[in-house]
Amino acid sequence: MSDNASNNKRLARNTLFLYLRMFFVLVVSLYTSRVVLNVLGVSDYGLYNVVAGFVSLFGFLNATLSSSMQRFYNYEGGCRGNQGYKDVYCTGFWIHVLLAIIILFVLETVGLWYINNVMVIPSDRLLSANILFQFSIVSMAIVILQVPYLSAILAKEKMDYYAIVSIVDVVLKLLIVIILPYVPKDKLIVYGTLSLIIAIADFLMYFIYAKVHFSYLKLGVTLNKDIFKSLLSFSGWNMLGTFAYLLKGQGINVVLNAFFSTIINAARGVAFQVNGAISGFNSNIATAFRPQLVDAFAKKDTDRTRKLMFSQSKLCYCLILVLIVPVILEMDNLLDLWLGDAVPENTNIYSSLVLVDLLICTLNTPVTQVAFATGNIKKYQIYNSIVNLLLIPACVILLKFGCNATSVFVVTIIFSIINQVVCLIKLHKIFEFSYTDYFNDIILPCIFMTLLLPILPIAIRLTMNSSILRFLMIVFADVILAFVVLYYCILNKSEKNLLIKFVRRHAES
Repeated sequence: MSDNASNNKRLARNTLFLYLRMFFVLVVSLYTSRVVLNVLGVSDYGLYNVVAGFVSLFGFLNATLSSSMQRFYNYEGGCRGNQGYKDVYCTGFWIHVLLAIIILFVLETVGLWYINNVMVIPSDRLLSANILFQFSIVSMAIVILQVPYLSAILAKEKMDYYAIVSIVDVVLKLLIVIILPYVPKDKLIVYGTLSLIIAIADFLMYFIYAKVHFSYLKLGVTLNKDIFKSLLSFSGWNMLGTFAYLLKGQGINVVLNAFFSTIINAARGVAFQVNGAISGFNSNIATAFRPQLVDAFAKKDTDRTRKLMFSQSKLCYCLILVLIVPVILEMDNLLDLWLGDAVPENTNIYSSLVLVDLLICTLNTPVTQVAFATGNIKKYQIYNSIVNLLLIPACVILLKFGCNATSVFVVTIIFSIINQVVCLIKLHKIFEFSYTDYFNDIILPCIFMTLLLPILPIAIRLTMNSSILRFLMIVFADVILAFVVLYYCILNKSEKNLLIKFVRRHAES
């Protein structure tokens, strides 16, 4: 079996593991979200989203360092084997310890002041907000320290274990919501305490597995200066881009809180629960593709790198489109079924707009992954960050002129389109690909599918009364039409052959 065939088989297997994980996590997460909203109430749920979200605003280092560590594990491991992995681990471990200390200091000073002096929080919930803030800070520090171990697991494509930990994590969260209604004390504080315990459990599971299975992850006092310099530089520019992207999400939460109230934060929180449920599918594909993208580039196989980028782009976009069409068409009914009478006002509108933004952003993920594979991300991240950071003043100006909260979600979509164009231009300067090929092979097929796929589901919605049967009919029509369009109009010849081989192999097994 050729290397590419073996890699494709492993890629398909890992994607399957991640999807099994995703379906389980999705079902349980939707249920836990409903219970948490009902138990905490709309106001406390909004308070949790804005306070815990504020910590994640400063905890952007986690996403930055995780992708950076995984990139260097794959690149150095592909070039220098186990010694490369060891050098990356030693260097990355001490960088993470240092950054965890720095971020703790910032949050315990500037962050604490912001919580008590700037955030719009009901006076009788200020003490609870501060306690929740402390739990969230510790959880964030633990997540940062687990990055060297989680990144090693993902770099080695151990997606089966990653899926197991994710399932254990969501089961523990399910146990929390089962216990929470019977807690006589402040439920917000109890929820924060138990969430911290789960963060500790996740860390231990990643730490023990990595230490047992990867013998080269041994801590040393001597750092590889070249890797230290490269990793720090890469992480620094990646940090800039991640921070700007996070402001696009969590930063808007803070802006809405300043102009409105925690009720709006609750509605947006529910909208992003919907977003998180759908975006997890995109993340699964990205997680499966990332190691092979970096490995292919490290081996100077630019042709395979380009093919992986194009295939991932189409697959991510089409999958998310298939998922969001029935969700948007039946949003009101799904929210009522999920949350009952506890649906915050305008959640249906916010959720639909957030999903449209997610659809556009799926095209950006493969572009960014290829840029990261090259390691030359300075200018790419600067321009990407400028576009994303400009979103915040644009939203503030709209709200100051009296626009409603919905306008914030609309302008976010506009900025996502602008950002995609900018990122493609910057990638073209550091990685060779044809604009014409990208447009013909990705943009045109995606536009065609976007226009064609909703026609039949919309027709069903207009001709049938609201019911479970209508929803099932919409899903059935959506999926069947998607498979037909995907196979005959979206996939190229090599991708069709890969799909056929994958289906036959699993049908025979």
